[in-house]
Amino acid sequence: MLALGLAGVIACQAASTPSPSVSQTPPPSATATPAPGSGTPSVTLPSREGRCDMRVSESFTLANDLTCEKDGMVIVADNVTVDLGGHTLTGPGMGPQTWPLPQLDSVGVRVGGHTGVVVRNGKTTGFSTGVYFVDETASTIENVTTERNRFGFYIHASNKNVVKNSDVEFNIYGLHLQNSDDNLLQGNLLARQTYNSPGGYGLYMYASVRNRVIENTIDSNINWGIWFSEAKENVVFHNNVIGNSPQVSDNTEGSNVWYDPTTKEGNYWADYKGKDGDGDHIGDTPYPILGPGGMVDPYPFVEKDGWTKKRRATIDHYEPAAPRPARGVTVVALAGGSSWSARPTDARATLRLPDVSQIALGTDERTVYATSGKTVLAEDIVTGEIRDRSAYAVDGIVAANRDGHSVMVVGALGVEQRDLETGQAEFFSYSGQPKSLAPSYKHNHVFVATPRGIDLLYLNLGGRTPYTIPLDGAPTAMAMSGSGTRIYVGIVGQRIVDIVDTEQYAVVDRISLDSEATSLALSPREDVLYVGSGNGVVAITIRDRSRVASAAFLGSVADLAVSPNGDELFVALAGLSHAIAVLDAPGLRVTNVIELDSDPSRILVASY
Repeated sequence: MLALGLAGVIACQAASTPSPSVSQTPPPSATATPAPGSGTPSVTLPSREGRCDMRVSESFTLANDLTCEKDGMVIVADNVTVDLGGHTLTGPGMGPQTWPLPQLDSVGVRVGGHTGVVVRNGKTTGFSTGVYFVDETASTIENVTTERNRFGFYIHASNKNVVKNSDVEFNIYGLHLQNSDDNLLQGNLLARQTYNSPGGYGLYMYASVRNRVIENTIDSNINWGIWFSEAKENVVFHNNVIGNSPQVSDNTEGSNVWYDPTTKEGNYWADYKGKDGDGDHIGDTPYPILGPGGMVDPYPFVEKDGWTKKRRATIDHYEPAAPRPARGVTVVALAGGSSWSARPTDARATLRLPDVSQIALGTDERTVYATSGKTVLAEDIVTGEIRDRSAYAVDGIVAANRDGHSVMVVGALGVEQRDLETGQAEFFSYSGQPKSLAPSYKHNHVFVATPRGIDLLYLNLGGRTPYTIPLDGAPTAMAMSGSGTRIYVGIVGQRIVDIVDTEQYAVVDRISLDSEATSLALSPREDVLYVGSGNGVVAITIRDRSRVASAAFLGSVADLAVSPNGDELFVALAGLSHAIAVLDAPGLRVTNVIELDSDPSRILVASY
């Protein structure tokens, strides 16, 4: 990824910067005492007075606290143990936001490119990053408290390391793994991380595989307790996950394992609603893991630290969910100032609502929100019932929020969000030029495509837009993945699609095209991107960027939509054709053409 490459360059430069070294003449030796319960034997190491930015090539026990304007210390050799001796390294503050790059202005303990390093028994506070491992192997962080940093622990491109029995509290980011594999995270407290757009995560794991997350307490983080993005084959069990907002998200399908396969024991989730009818301390129904794959913890504990109280084998009630039956599909089109609908096999579309300027699909996938001037109508596409008719203060683009019961309208003169259950409405000032919307999965904000980039519009913070994600140009089309972790953006005048990570708030990759994109859609499994242009449609795999299929049409492609099970692609055709083409997916063979009276500009796929 682009972000990783830049971060790696910065990390290497920072680790090689020359600085004053301390005397290598050790004072009298002292015995390092591990914290209670660490399981680490006492090791006699020389005791040494430290000073800021010291280069460390031999094992020692720190004999004093340090307050530093930059780094606390940098370890520059293999097989070095630094025992902080219960002392505190204090930095100059967390520094400015550098996300998605690690913040390396000041680091409590910095280690890069070594093996067999141990950092233990002390505290780092007030740094940009408390402890930073980069390109590190078979090293350990143990019994270290890190708090009030931007990053508590940042484990970067590092493998087979251990982080255990440590307290990670009151940071912007708690424990962060980026492109790091085969690590063990055990017995840590990851609690009360704060939020600073982005931030607030207890455990954040990005593009990291085969890690084991065991016996941690992940508590009261202001954002996600656990966030996995492109993280695969990780095993997570015997953790207490309590009071986070929300608890967990996993954007991969069928890869990570949320329980111990041997003992059939999972994690304790404080918001679990199920019961333990047989008294084995394991809930009788699964705990759902948020994300597109429908993953679950099938063996959730019903009380904190339940694995320490369990005395008999798990009584296995878990039955994997049966495949969801195929659902009925209706395609809804905005054409000629009206809303139209059709089944995939229909020859012509049917008029539903006249005098309509915008349409959007609800989270239930069957409610269509249509704007007529400043009025928003909520229509059940199955029954035809108008469930709600609300007047808004602004005229603009309509979208359903992810909470399932709020609808927003974003215009150039402001934003209004209305709760359809309570009728409560909120107005926010906004002066952007919205082109399209992608409501987020967290903290009530929405990504707004504008000519200057993608605005982050925070609806629960008075409509504040604290940041605009820079793009390679003005957007032509925008599509968010079902898990909410990626936004794909076509760029005006360029043959590329920018890929935006919605947690890193940055373009992290690009897809090259043969022509400028006019519309985008993503498969439900998030493995195929469909790109519409003046030349037709192409299906591109996300993993390796290969072209699966293509289809040419008379007229231009105005919009795209994919069926819920991913087997059909609907193409809105404008110009020489006024129609909706129905194609099989991802093969892109035309199976039907639905006629319209005028050019469509927007299509949706409702299901029931």
